[in-house]
Amino acid sequence: MANRPDPPCWRFRAMAPSEPNQNPIQGEFFSAHLPERFIRESVQNSLDARAGPKPVTVRFTISGSNGAVPGERADRYLTGLQPHFEAVMRAESANAERDSDRRRELQGREALLKGPLPFLVVEDFGTKGLLGDITANDIQARGNDFWGFFRSIGISPKDEDAGGSWGLGKWVFPDASKLNAFLGVTLRAGEQRFLLMGQTMLKLHELGGRKYPPVGFFAAGSDEDDKDWLPMPVESAGLPSDGGGSGEPDAACFVHAALSDFGLRPDGDAGTSVVIPHPMDELTDPTNLARAVIRQYFHPIIAGDLVVEIASPDEPGRRIDAATIVDEAHRTGDGAEDDPEQRAAALIRVIELDKWGQRQEDGLVEADARRSKPAIAPDQVESLRARYREGRRLAFRVWSKVGGKANSFKVFLEGDDSLAGGHDYYVRGHLQIPQMDYLTRHHARALIVVDNTSDLGHLLRDAEGPAHEKWRADAPRLKEKGWPAAAERVREVQNAAARILEALAEKPADVRRDALSDLFPGDTGGRRGPGPGRPRPPPVPPENRFSLRIDRVPGGFRLKPAGNADPSGRTFAVRMAYDVARGTTKTAFSRFDAGFRAGYPDFSLRNGQLHMQSEDCEADVRSENELHLRVRGPDFSLGVTGFDERDLVVKVLPLVGEIAASPEAEARAP
Repeated sequence: MANRPDPPCWRFRAMAPSEPNQNPIQGEFFSAHLPERFIRESVQNSLDARAGPKPVTVRFTISGSNGAVPGERADRYLTGLQPHFEAVMRAESANAERDSDRRRELQGREALLKGPLPFLVVEDFGTKGLLGDITANDIQARGNDFWGFFRSIGISPKDEDAGGSWGLGKWVFPDASKLNAFLGVTLRAGEQRFLLMGQTMLKLHELGGRKYPPVGFFAAGSDEDDKDWLPMPVESAGLPSDGGGSGEPDAACFVHAALSDFGLRPDGDAGTSVVIPHPMDELTDPTNLARAVIRQYFHPIIAGDLVVEIASPDEPGRRIDAATIVDEAHRTGDGAEDDPEQRAAALIRVIELDKWGQRQEDGLVEADARRSKPAIAPDQVESLRARYREGRRLAFRVWSKVGGKANSFKVFLEGDDSLAGGHDYYVRGHLQIPQMDYLTRHHARALIVVDNTSDLGHLLRDAEGPAHEKWRADAPRLKEKGWPAAAERVREVQNAAARILEALAEKPADVRRDALSDLFPGDTGGRRGPGPGRPRPPPVPPENRFSLRIDRVPGGFRLKPAGNADPSGRTFAVRMAYDVARGTTKTAFSRFDAGFRAGYPDFSLRNGQLHMQSEDCEADVRSENELHLRVRGPDFSLGVTGFDERDLVVKVLPLVGEIAASPEAEARAP
């Protein structure tokens, strides 16, 4: 067995020749800017570890250069990391030989291993710490938070009521560091010892003729060989012998030295602290952190469940709580934000709406999310419409059913004629779900709040991806968990505010049934035939006829040529709708149009919900369910996927001025 140094160090397990090569891809699941995803994931972990009724406090501390750990003490936290980090940087630099800026950046990172160590600390208070058996490394260690934080990737030990569920959110911690590493210190409820361990997420690399995986650990010294080694945390014992002094502490006092060097947990309260060495530049601006906190977590802050503190040497400390959140939103401003819903003025308006809504428990109006029921009871519509017309806010308890059991969620509304389009915000438990936009046709602001502990909250959590940014009606985990009618439940919540606003509208939108008669000369749900005074189109010569084919594919359809005629240069209108159990193609398109006019279409080609793959053709989206297809080559192909499990009706017709297809292409696909 190899002799290991007694002090803690960074260590990588050499790979066996038979092990597959794999680089980390967790970052591909997170699209938000770094401050947004860093705040989102770190605060979510803290809220999930809440210890009792008192609010969770999350404290961010930026050291700056003056508060950095001096170089003579910084080495103790980097021992063993340097050769592996440099090997990765050299390989990355070689791959970036044509990108001089990227190469200089990578080479500059190597210099970070020498000299002072600036840091960013995230600490939570009012939490339980990382509970669980520190020696466990099972395939699934349910309830073991220590295992989930340090020893699992893509597997979560959290229960159904938690905000997170994928086991990938901790990726933000190495991603936040220029060294791709972090240290974690936890004091668990009911214990007197601190536990310290670290993790780095680099890339597959070679060193000294051996191959190493991306993941390495900062852990206690061990005499075990690589193949038997399980990284174990460094445990505190007794009082520090030399604290944060210049000498090297012995193993028993190492944790106390770290607490002193990084200023961790001064009051000795249970919770977890994460140290980000050499944080990315955008995370050293306290305004960036404050802005992200307000955008992502205004709801639990207003509810009194969360307090966030930000300390920086460059400004007075910030405290964001229910009393100060509006002032802090003014203070942070808009930044470079293009999304009008995320600008300070819009956030302040939804904060005020949320504050009002959380006081309305006894004044909620009953509503129904199911399409088979009216959104609002008919005898209440007129009085509610009058209140809405007067500019008064409205609060609803909206009912749905999950597995036959009644579930409800809340919708808070206010009209705002200054809005170019509707603004809607969705919250599940404490977590905002930001990438949804279903309130486009009304000058109104809506906040939809779902109880995370309800069956509906559990279903919606399974409709989210790893970044928890969107509810997808076709999410694979909905089927894996066996949720009944899951797609319909997701759409009900997404469209609830739009249905209520449509019921409150002064007059439903007029239906112009022949509006598309020129574009679709066949039966499109309008009047049959060409109509009075309209000449029928001339017959198409057989030699100019060509046909198209619609194939079923998982989650959608694919459009391809059929027959011998070449459709190159032609342009078609492609229209789609979900099929109906009773009725014709006309009924299916009429139902989609009705949903669109009400502000809650079944799907949309415009909001990223559907995905298109094209070859030798161009697709121009013209509406939620219509695109124009320009064919460039005889072997063209257009695939559209992302639909839910319902059958789909697809209609393809030539645009005005084109030679007609024969026959008109129409198909149903699941």
